[in-house]
Parts: sequence; C-alpha cells; structure tokens
Amino acid sequence: MNKRESVFHSSFILQHQEAVYPVQRLSPPSRVSLAFVCLTAAILAIAAVAGLVPDRNGAILDGRKALCEQMAVHASLAAQRGDLAAVRASALAAVRRNPDIVSAGVRAADGRLLTEAGDHRLHWAPAVGGGATQMRVPIALQGQLWGHLELRFRPLDGGAWAPLHNPALLLLAFVAVTGFVAYSVYLRVLFRKLGLAQSSVVPRRVRTTLNTLAEGVVILDKHHRIALANEAFARLVGLPAADLPGRDVSEFSWTGPRVHGGDAGLPWERALGEGAAQTGTILGLLQDRQAHTLSVNSTPIVGEDGTPRGAFATFDNLTTIERKNAHLRKLLQKLKVSRAEVRRQNQELKVLATRDPLTGCLNRRAFFGEFETHWSASARHALPLGCIMVDIDHFKGINDTHGHGVGDQVLQHIAATLRSLVRKTDLVCRYGGEEFCILLPHTDLADSALAAERYRAGIEASRCGAIAVTTSVGVSALNLGAHEPRELLDQADKSLYAAKRGGRNRVVRWDEILDKPELARAEPRQSAPPGPPCDVAIPFHAVTALLSALAYRHADTAEHSRRVADLCVATASGLMTQSECYILEVAATLHDIGKLGVPDAVLLKPGPLTADEWKVIRTHEGIGDEILAAAFTSDELSEIVRSHHCWYGGSPHDPDLPHGKDIPLGARILMIADAYDAIVSDRVYRKGRSRLEAFAELRRCAGVQFDPDLVERFVEAVLARDETRAPTAVPFSKQTALKIGVQIEKLASALDAEDHRGLATMAGYLSATARAHGLAPIAETAARLERSAGSNPNRVEVTQLTVDLLDLCRATYRCYLPGVAEDISA
Repeated sequence: MNKRESVFHSSFILQHQEAVYPVQRLSPPSRVSLAFVCLTAAILAIAAVAGLVPDRNGAILDGRKALCEQMAVHASLAAQRGDLAAVRASALAAVRRNPDIVSAGVRAADGRLLTEAGDHRLHWAPAVGGGATQMRVPIALQGQLWGHLELRFRPLDGGAWAPLHNPALLLLAFVAVTGFVAYSVYLRVLFRKLGLAQSSVVPRRVRTTLNTLAEGVVILDKHHRIALANEAFARLVGLPAADLPGRDVSEFSWTGPRVHGGDAGLPWERALGEGAAQTGTILGLLQDRQAHTLSVNSTPIVGEDGTPRGAFATFDNLTTIERKNAHLRKLLQKLKVSRAEVRRQNQELKVLATRDPLTGCLNRRAFFGEFETHWSASARHALPLGCIMVDIDHFKGINDTHGHGVGDQVLQHIAATLRSLVRKTDLVCRYGGEEFCILLPHTDLADSALAAERYRAGIEASRCGAIAVTTSVGVSALNLGAHEPRELLDQADKSLYAAKRGGRNRVVRWDEILDKPELARAEPRQSAPPGPPCDVAIPFHAVTALLSALAYRHADTAEHSRRVADLCVATASGLMTQSECYILEVAATLHDIGKLGVPDAVLLKPGPLTADEWKVIRTHEGIGDEILAAAFTSDELSEIVRSHHCWYGGSPHDPDLPHGKDIPLGARILMIADAYDAIVSDRVYRKGRSRLEAFAELRRCAGVQFDPDLVERFVEAVLARDETRAPTAVPFSKQTALKIGVQIEKLASALDAEDHRGLATMAGYLSATARAHGLAPIAETAARLERSAGSNPNRVEVTQLTVDLLDLCRATYRCYLPGVAEDISA
C-alpha cells in the first residue's frame, strides 16, 4: 500500500465513521447515554404519579395547621384569664421563631383586632379566607365564640422560581445530568474495550494491509483521537491495538520534536493546523523506561468539502540506527584519539629505529639513507657538503683499564658533546665502535675543517668524570672529487687515520694528504689479491627497498640479514676501509635476497626440509646473484655474495671453488657471521643454541670451513658488542613495530576517506606482515577487517576493527617505548 492509497483509505474510514463515531455530532456513547437518561426520567415521573415520591408542600401545610392549633389553645387559656398581653407575646414569639409566618393577630368576635405581631393589618387579606397562605382558628370562651387567631404565611409556590423548588423536578434534573455523565464515561470505556469504534467501519483488508507495514501507522480524527492504529504502532506504545481507538495520541510520553530550526508542536498538530504534510520530524517516545527515537511523517485528511477530517501519521523507529550512530560517534572519537597516539608513538619509534641505543646518535643504516639524500641534493644543485670522521683516542685502553661500563659512559659523553656542538641541520652518526661520522650539509671544506677543530677542542675541554678524552678527526668535502657517498666517507676515514698516525688529538683534511699516500690508512687485505677498484655507486635506498621486499616475503630472513650485517661491520672494523666495509654491509644485508624466488611451499615450510627441498633452497644463490647484478652492477658486491659459501679449507661439494686467502675477505667474514646467527637463532623445528656453544662450533670448524684468524676476531667483536647490548625478549625488531604502525596509520587514513577498497588492501598487507612476525592477534584482526571491508562493508564493524587494530598496535610498542633497549642497529 503506497502513501496515496493509505490516505485514501484513511479518508474513507473517517467519512464512514461519522455515522457511528461522528465528529460534529454526538458520539455513540453520548447518544446511548441520553437514551438511558430519558428512560430513567420516565420511571421517576411514574413513581411521582403513583405517590411514591414524598409531598413536601403537604408536609408543610400539616405543620402550619398544627402550629395554628397550638397557638389557638394558648390564646384560649390566656383569654380565660383576661391576659391579652400574654396572647400578644405568644404571637410575637411565633413570628420571630418561624420564618414562614409573616404576621399574626387575635381578632374579637365583633371584628376588632385585639392584638397583632408583624403588621398584621397590612398583610392580612380578609377576602382571601383560609388556605395554605392564611389560616384562621376560632377561640371559644365558656362555650361561646370569643374571637379568632389569624396567621399569615409565606406562599408555598415560591413565586416565579417555584419550579426550581419542586423536589420532583430537582430530583429529575439531578438524575438526568449525573446519569448522562456517568453513562457516557462508562460507555466510552466499554466501546474502547470492545473495539466498537473501528470494527464496524474499517474493512478487514485495510487493517490487514496496515498490519503488514514495519512502520507504525495511525489515523486520527481532527481532535487527535485515534481512529485506527496498526500492530507496529501498538508494539511501539506497548498497548494492544484494540485499546488504542478513541485515545488521544498526544497523551503518550512524546519528547521533542526536534524540528529544523524551530519547535512548532507535534507533527499531526502542525499538519491539521497548517493543512500541509509534515515530514522528517524526529520525536522521542518514552515507553517502559526505554527511550525510542522516531521519524514521524504526517499529512492532513480532508473531506470532499475541503474541511479537515483528521490526519494520517507514520512512525519509523530509528532507535537501533540512533544507537548505532551513537556507538559510531564514540568509535570515531576513540579512533581519533588512538590514531593521534599511534602517530605520536610512530614518531618515537622512528627515532628509536634510526638511533643507536647507547649514544642516541643516528645508526649506520639511517645515516646512509640520509647521506644519500643529501648527496643527491648537493650534486643536483651544486651545493657544498662536508664529512667529518671522529675517533676516540686510546679507547681500547679505557675499556681495558676502567671496564666496558666506563667505556660506554665515554661514548655517551662524546656523543652528547658532539650533539651540543653541531648545527640542527648536521647529522651525527655512531659509525663504528668508537667512531662517529658527522655530515654537514651546505658546508665547504674550509668551514668543515673549522667545525672539526671546534669539535676536537670541545671534547678535549670537557672531561668524562675523572677521565680526559681526546679525539682524532678527519675531514673531507664534496668538492675534493668524491664520486659517491662511500668515497667521501673513505676520504674522511683516511684523513682520520692520518691524524692518528700524526700523533692523535688533531684534525687532518683530505686535501692535506691527497698527495701523501703514506699517511693514509694501509691496505688491510695484504693476504688477499687486490681486486679491481670499484667505482660503481650502490644506492642505499635501493638496498633498503630490496630488504623491505624480502621482509614482506619472509620476515625471519630479513631480520637474519640485518643481524648478519651488524656482525660483519663489527668484525670488519679496522680490517677494511670504510668503502670496503660499506660494500660488505650491503652484501651481508642482501646475501639471501634470492629467497624472493623460492616457492612459498619450501620457503615457508614449518619444519625441516627434505633433500629435494634443500636443492630448491640452494637455487636462491643463483637468483640472488642475478638480482644483485641487475640492481647494482658491482662486481665486488656480487663476488662477496657469490663466494660467502666457499670453505676456507676447500669446498667438499666443489673443489674448484676458491679456498683459503683466495676467498675475498668480506666473503670470509660474511660466512662466519651467517653461520653464527643461524646457530643461535630459533627455528620452528629446533631451539637456538647459546653464544658459547656457537663459539665452540665456529672454532671446531676453523681451518676447515672458516678462516681461523677471522673466527677469533669475530668472537672478540661479538663479546665486545654484547657488553653494551641490553637483553631483550622481544620477538620482533623496531622496524617491524614501526612498519606495522605506519601501515595502520595508512589504514586509518583509508577509513577517513571511506576508501573501502584501499582499506581492504591495507588490511591484507597488515595481516601478512603481522603473520610473518608471529603477531597473531594483529594478523587475525586485520584479516577480519579485510573481509568486512571487502564486500557490503558495515561502517560500525569496520570502524570497531580499525580501533581494535590501533589498540593492538599500541600494545606492540610497549616493549620499546618505555625504554626497553634492543640493539638491532636498525
């Protein structure tokens, strides 16, 4: 039934209802009540005719007669004594006590008025004679007539208002009025109970059709009384539908209405008053202590003559929607707060992930990324760029004399001093064990040298407790001919070596030793044949991109690669130039990049591999070689990765491979670090072994698989590093936590933009990342969000899942942000 048909049937109901439930004439209960009153009056009239109703005037008349006889006896006694004064006093007393007596007098037999009370001469009318108004009683004395007692009474009829004093008429009027009221109230209640107001005028098919509607429907007369209500409205107000006809719809507990810009009464009142439809009015209804929110539409119903007959109103229950909207508003507010907190924590975690945990300076990887960015900007815009390397003099002696705890304090002191002396735009990095590197954007060689001298003097002037510390400083700049960042670092490092050879606690510039190779650092690889000079740049941004791809495919392998790179750098310090050390670090970071091409069934297998699966795994070496050759075209880099599986004593599976010192130094270091981390790391099919057990295994295989000299150097480097490494049971790195935080930030942005496709995509990425790192709660919640946002998204559910993810993300940060140190050297 559409709205037009509903209004038509409403008009039909009201028109036919006028015959049974008229609007302009008496209602059926009133008409029946009037009939009952007439019947009752007829019964009373018959009772009066039959003498069953008491005669008030007759009773008064009898009383008056009795009074006259009593006064006549008293006057007769007084006359016998000849006491006229007593007769007069008795008459006066009677007039005063009885308001019905107007006057009284005693008249002698000859007609003389002997005594009177109340101006009897004026009121007495001799012509009237006896009756209800005048009474005359004879007085006898010694058997003869002595005189008469005359009493004048007020009339019994009351004059013009006599009918109002008629008891029968008063009784009839009282019964008529009270009976009509009582009968009307009773019959109205009875009609409502029996449903007589609608059952005889509303077609059954109309009621059935209205009852099928989900929204409440009410038809009202012009006095706002319900003529018809469907079951939906009855459920809404908590009453049976049969009890609603005849009730004023305004008597329910409505709240509001909230109208656009004003309040003009209830919608059906406005519809009848303005003669126009009222739509979209929001009303509240309190029923059984529950608040309902309704959207009400109302339209007037007019007759053929154009006069209003009533109103048609619909009630759409918005309570569930309003509750969902209120819940959604709370979720959005919580999402806003949580998102701001995650953004703040991401910034803090970004600092942790890019800082050395001991000194607070940039770590190597963060520094390389920043260095590459500044290098590109300087080369593109011909801007100067300075580089300074700082090394603590006799630091090994400080550790040996005072212990590693004091050595850590010295490192922190030097770092704090350098940060206090540099500009805000300068970058300070802890480059190695006791080495620091400072990048000075927009600074030429001369100014860089001045800054280096300021750093050296500032460190010399400040003491770390009781320990005096000095530093050796090397300086270079972009204008001295470096072709790539690592070459500039190498120049500064060689200048640093020259400063140390020149007596320490001094600053040496690269241009001062450019033509004096004997002052530069000696070639550390004297036992290995020199390779060709490497003049091919290796962009560190490309390195991090490849590592991110590997982390997405297999997070454990990426974490293993980072750890191995850290171990290689720690071992190579002092053995290799900065340029060579950089290539080794890149090689260690990407030595397993070929696993990108290994099938998931083998790469992600949660258990030991079969012989055939090991063959598949070994194919990653060739795949990795192809990836590195295509990405960087660096022969030195490819040679390290290609050779890091060669055994020092000769490879049993391929005797033609290089062995001994023919294996590149970087490859030998990488092989030891790779094996060590594999031994100490947990696998799904075995528990990792302890550090001492790993050292014993390396030493056992020294001379056969590993370079024995490098094994001992590696052990020393690990022990020295672990002295300053805070223990942690965190199963994932700061990079993982930061990656998850950034992905969730993007996910929240997609939710703000209502980009459900992007939201589902980001949720899928997040689920894969979390699952790869063993973060099951985040992975499961993200998977649910992916499904929820994928098809017919429910905004409340999607927002709730996003809030849950933000809360879980914040929980992953707790292991880092409160100060738990983790030296991943990220």
